[in-house]
Amino acid sequence: MQPDFSPDMLKRFLRLRVDMMVRLSFPSPSRSAEKAARAELRQRCDVTRQEFWDAWQGSLTKGRVRAKIWAALWVDPAEFRILLTDDGGQEMRDAG
Repeated sequence: MQPDFSPDMLKRFLRLRVDMMVRLSFPSPSRSAEKAARAELRQRCDVTRQEFWDAWQGSLTKGRVRAKIWAALWVDPAEFRILLTDDGGQEMRDAG
């Protein structure tokens, strides 16, 4: 079984992480807590607003930027010998 690091899966992970951060910030109003959580996560990812927005929408294709965001989510595609490609895909890397 090969893990899925597609732009759509990244979108799902980002939204789940932000949702978790919002729930932990209780009793903050949910809208302002979501906005703050997204800003905090974007800064942790060290990507531009546009790159984060593209990832949030599931349309980020740049492999290097997607890898940075996955790393900020504590997931490393390289651990699974997967290289993220600039077409939004991924490919298996040979061992060694």
